[in-house]
Amino acid sequence: MCSRGEKCEYDASEYMLSHGATQEQADIAVEYLVQNNFIDNARYADAFASDKFRFSRWGAHKIATALKRKRIPGDLIAAALDKAIDPESEKQTVEYEMAKKLRGIKDDTSQQAWQKLMRFGAARGYRPELCNEIINRLLTQGRG
Repeated sequence: MCSRGEKCEYDASEYMLSHGATQEQADIAVEYLVQNNFIDNARYADAFASDKFRFSRWGAHKIATALKRKRIPGDLIAAALDKAIDPESEKQTVEYEMAKKLRGIKDDTSQQAWQKLMRFGAARGYRPELCNEIINRLLTQGRG
């Protein structure tokens, strides 16, 4: 399992439990995997954050929430987000995604479009202040 893709301790433990292992057996196996560097939560968090930002175009909040569900410590989450998301690429990604979404919104007032885009941005985990800035600019340019 660990050789096919990056896993965290939580994923490995859940996998073993779902295949009939006891909690004690799963804990012993996970400890062995961690000691022998098959599993590394920091490495997992870095890969997860990078992939979700680059390929799924998730925002920092959504990535952090997903990593918290995997029981990754907060300091590892913060470090992974710092490595994966730089402010300029975040701004470019949000602007691209918002512009694409705006093209699909038809026959709405600017207020309705703004609300739809803010909900879209929140669902993607983008920072609200960045969404607001970009949406206002797009609506001013595109719907002038």
